[in-house]
Amino acid sequence: MKILLAGPGTGKTTKIKSLIKEDYSDAKNILVLSFTNATVNDLTQSFEGFSTVKCYTLHSYALIINHLSDIQILDDNNETLLVSRFSEKHSFEFKDVCYFLQCITFDNMIKSCLSFLKSNPAYGKDKIGNLDLLIIDEFQDFNLTERDLIYELSKYANETLILGDDDQSIYGFKDADPLGIIELFNRQDIEKLQHENKCYRCPDAIVDSSTKLIKKNKNRIDKDWLKTGKDGEYLFTQTVSQSETSQIILNTIKGIKESNPDGSILVLSPVRYYTEELIELMKKENIDLVDFWTPKINADDIKKVWWLRALYSNKKILNLTFLANTILSKHYKDKYNTTLAKALQNNFDEDKIITQVAEMFPEPFSDYLINPPHILDFIRSHQEFSSLEGYINFEDVDGSLINISKKLSPTVEFQKKSVNIMSIHKSKGLQADYVFITGLVEGVLPNKVKGLDTIEAQRRLLFVGMTRAIKSLYMMSQVEWEGKYVHKLDKTQFKFNYRKKIYSGKTSNFISEME
Repeated sequence: MKILLAGPGTGKTTKIKSLIKEDYSDAKNILVLSFTNATVNDLTQSFEGFSTVKCYTLHSYALIINHLSDIQILDDNNETLLVSRFSEKHSFEFKDVCYFLQCITFDNMIKSCLSFLKSNPAYGKDKIGNLDLLIIDEFQDFNLTERDLIYELSKYANETLILGDDDQSIYGFKDADPLGIIELFNRQDIEKLQHENKCYRCPDAIVDSSTKLIKKNKNRIDKDWLKTGKDGEYLFTQTVSQSETSQIILNTIKGIKESNPDGSILVLSPVRYYTEELIELMKKENIDLVDFWTPKINADDIKKVWWLRALYSNKKILNLTFLANTILSKHYKDKYNTTLAKALQNNFDEDKIITQVAEMFPEPFSDYLINPPHILDFIRSHQEFSSLEGYINFEDVDGSLINISKKLSPTVEFQKKSVNIMSIHKSKGLQADYVFITGLVEGVLPNKVKGLDTIEAQRRLLFVGMTRAIKSLYMMSQVEWEGKYVHKLDKTQFKFNYRKKIYSGKTSNFISEME
């Protein structure tokens, strides 16, 4: 196993492409795994022309080799419905509920996949085959279980290359931390790949500021991250109000569009509501934008999918439970959950449960639960479902219903000629000519309410956002905040102005760390 630890914009992928040409030219089966869709899309483009290279996210690859084919993967919202509204309330182990309802979380799917591979090596050999080379990109993004799966996959590879940067570990909310890659790098049996560590992406001014920021962290590996003499801008502006900030960003973007129409733009924020006013202003000015904050699938479509699955899939009770906890009144919701709890304690009979709970749901759906019409007749009888007809394969109804949510949730992709507005987390793996970062206010970024131990994580987050910039970086801080926003933040960092009836904040301490 070999490791390449290097900072952002230093050409890690270019280095690996050279290694493949020089040292692995005879390789027939090269697998590249990363964490986000954005990085995988970038890797797929980078390895275009390399016919032996296949790129996946670890989660999508785990689904390919997963032995649990007939099971529904829960997203975060569905998991919350089952955990907080049913499992905890009725004192059930979440894993037991998932067993009976034939579902699993992504994390548990990874654990199950890992466990199965360990005890069934012949299955692994058949599914994975013999890998000439396994490349793991952005290793710092994976949590402990995911890293264990990676180590298991490495057993099927003649060689494994680990790429990453502990300073860009920003997924602490999913239990990923820099410790995994730091420990791996410090192991004596791991070969360290040599790299020039020059930042070809960012101007020198941004490299200087970002370096000063990240070196404040204690839990990191000190490494070279060198300048290349590239010109560019690092600009900081403090404004009074959010409206003033939005107007400055809008005017700057209009100027960019005039002087450099093809320039790519990123607007990053640690909180969603900080960009809402800007989005409205840009729409009025007819500026093309991509809003990564908007939910991919709306609530009504989610309910329609649940209804189709409750009526026509082999996961009827699972999806009926989602519906019950979403659309029923408190009385019927409690009644439904009590009925389901009793069934889990005794003999779990799906048909019997449906008979007992059908009358709790509105007509005519209550009748459909007992005697469902043909799915095509149902869709054409209910106009609100007609938009879903094209997503259903009537020769494999259950199979198409499993994947329908994914088809209804098209991937929002970075558009080079549009203004891309997203969270700082979402920007990982992306880059743009012009980058705006808003919300650089004490109590927002950093937000000490999240815990003093996460200040280093928040510093890494800002470091990632700053190092997306190719030409110019605009850092924005705002003084005045409305109470409805302050209550969602670290309120202790704001003072209430009784005369103006508004809260006052101060510039993020991270800015002073870069001076």
